[in-house]
Amino acid sequence: MSDAMRNKLLIVTDDANMGGTYRVAEQLVAGMAASFDIRFACSFEAKNAASRKKIEASGVTVLDYRVCERNPQRAAFALEDAQRLLDAVDPDVILLVDGGEIWSLLALKQVAAARGIPYVVSVNLLTEDCVRRFAELRGKAIETLRAAHAIVFVSEASRRRFETLLPAIDAPKHVVANSRPGSYFDMLGTRQATRRSLGLRDDETLMLCAARIEPRKGQTLCLEAFEQLRAHGRLTKLRLAFAGGGVSGDVDALHRAIADKGLGEHVLALGPRDDVPSLLEACDAFVLPSYSEGMPLSIIEAMAKGRAVIATAVDGVPEQIDRMSGILAPSPVVSREDCVAALADAMALLRDDPRLRERMGRCARLRAVELFDERRMIGEYGAVVALAASHRRPQRRFEGLRAHPLRRAAANEQEREALRGSAPSMVRIGSWMDAGMRRRLARERAVRADLRAGLAPGSLVELHDPAQCWSCASDGWDVVEDAGVWNDGAISTIRLRLRRPMRRLRVRLDLMPFAPPGRRQETDVLADGALVAGWSFDAHVWESRTIDIHRRTGSRTLELRFVYKTVCSPRAVGLSDDARDLAIFLRRIEIQRVPLRERLRETLRFDARALVSWQGAARVPAE
Repeated sequence: MSDAMRNKLLIVTDDANMGGTYRVAEQLVAGMAASFDIRFACSFEAKNAASRKKIEASGVTVLDYRVCERNPQRAAFALEDAQRLLDAVDPDVILLVDGGEIWSLLALKQVAAARGIPYVVSVNLLTEDCVRRFAELRGKAIETLRAAHAIVFVSEASRRRFETLLPAIDAPKHVVANSRPGSYFDMLGTRQATRRSLGLRDDETLMLCAARIEPRKGQTLCLEAFEQLRAHGRLTKLRLAFAGGGVSGDVDALHRAIADKGLGEHVLALGPRDDVPSLLEACDAFVLPSYSEGMPLSIIEAMAKGRAVIATAVDGVPEQIDRMSGILAPSPVVSREDCVAALADAMALLRDDPRLRERMGRCARLRAVELFDERRMIGEYGAVVALAASHRRPQRRFEGLRAHPLRRAAANEQEREALRGSAPSMVRIGSWMDAGMRRRLARERAVRADLRAGLAPGSLVELHDPAQCWSCASDGWDVVEDAGVWNDGAISTIRLRLRRPMRRLRVRLDLMPFAPPGRRQETDVLADGALVAGWSFDAHVWESRTIDIHRRTGSRTLELRFVYKTVCSPRAVGLSDDARDLAIFLRRIEIQRVPLRERLRETLRFDARALVSWQGAARVPAE
C-alpha cells in the first residue's frame, strides 16, 4: 500500500530512558509500518541514540519532542512545542504511549483534541495514588482522557484500577498485553561464558534482577531477603545480581545499602548492561520485587529464556506468571515483612530444588510463547488505531490558530474579555474587589495576552509559573520550583515569542548563579546564535543581568542560549546528593523598551561612521 493511501500515524512516547515503555513504542513503530505511514516522536538522548539510528534506517521519520515522564509540568504546559510537532506532522491519528501515568503528554493531547485529531492513549503504569499526585494537573488529565478515542491498558488489573479511580471517563477501553520480538526466544548458548565473566562457580545459584534502579522496583527488598537468609544460615551458594541503570542518587543508595548490610560477597551490582539476554541465560531464576508495575517486559524476557520467575503479586504480574511458571510473593504495599519473608523462602527453595527450577522454566517459556507473541500485540493495536483514524474531523482553515488551548480555556465571560484585552466589568466582578485583587487580575490578563499573542516591551515571564515557564523554556531546564527554574546540563535554551518583529531590544533576567564557595561560574549568552554577553559570578546571591540585543533579522522568535563553562553539581562540591549539573536559577525575564535617546544616539553614530566611510571612498582617485 502506498503512503498516499495509508493513514498518517504519529507515535509519541515520553519515556526516553530505554525503559519498558520506550521499547513497546519501538516495537509498535516497527510492527505498524506496514499498515500506516509512521512518524515517531520522542526526546532523544544518548541512551536512545542507537535506537533512533535504527528507526531512521528503516525509513521512518523521527522527530525530537523534548518531553520526559520525569518532568510532567513540561509535558502539561509546553503548548507551543505541541503545536509545532503537530504542524510538522499533520497526522490523521496519534498513538500516545504514556510512560508517566495519567498526566503524560497532556499538552499534546490538549492540542490534538482542539484540532479534532483522534488519539489513542496507551496506559503502561497506573498506581493507586496517581490521582492524588500532581493535583494541579488532575483536571487536565481527566479532560484529555475523556477526549481520547480509545484507552489501551497493558493488563486487566490496570483497567479495573482505572475504572475504580476514574469512573466518569467513558472512552472505549481495551486491554492489549505487552510482548517481545521473536528474537528474545532464541537461546544464545552463552551461559557458561557469561557465568565465568561474572566470577560464578558452577555450584552457585544466581538470582538476576534486571530492572531500572529506583525505589519502585524494590531492589532493597531482595537485600532484606538475603539478610534474613544469612541470619538463618541459608545464604550458602546463593548469589544475586542487579542489572540496570538509574539516576545517580538511586544507584548510590543501592550501593550503600549493599555495603551497609555487608552483602558485597553475595551481591553483584552490574550497572546498565547491553547483554541482558546473555545474563538471563546465565542466571538460574529471575526476581522482580516491584511495588507497582504495568506488565513488565523483563518478566516476559525471563520467561522467553525459560527461567523461573519470583515476583510480587502487583498489578499485571499475576496475569503473566502462574503457579507452574513462577512464585508470587505478597505485595510489599500490603505487608513489607510478609513480602521479604516470601522472597527469602522462594529464593532458597529454587536454589535447593534444581528440578523444580527447570520445570518452572519450561512452563514459563511455553506460557510466554502462547500469551506474549508480538504479532498478536501489533494486530490488536493496529485495529484500535485504524478505528480511531476513521473518525478524523476534516481540517478547516486556520484550525491551528483557533485550536490553541489558551483560547479554549476562556470558559466564562470574564476570561473571554481578558483574552480580548478589555477590562472586566467591575459591576459583574463585584464591588468587594480591592485594589490588590484588581492588580492581580490585570496581571493575569496581561500574562494570558502575552502567552497568546507574544511578548512586547514591558512583558514579564515569571518562571515559577509552569504555564509561563514552559511557554519559553526549551532544552536544558529542570522542574519548576516555587521561585523559578534551575538549568540542568551544560547548555540551556530560552525561546521568546515576540508580539511583533524587533531588531533592537533589551532583556533583563533575574537569576541566582550556582557559585559555591571557592568556585567561579562563567556563562556565555548567545542571541539567535550570536554572542551577546559573557557573565562571571563568584557569589551565590540574587542578581539582575541586562542584555542589549541587535538582531540582523526581525524574526518574532528570539532564542537565548546559555552556555555554561563551569557547570557543576551540588554533590560534586559536597553540598547535597543532588547530581544535577547546575549553573543558574532563573526567576524572571523582562522585555524592556530601549530608550529613544539611546536609539537616536546609536543611529547618529552609525550615520557618522557611514559618512566618514563615504567621504574616504570619494577621495580615492579614479584609475
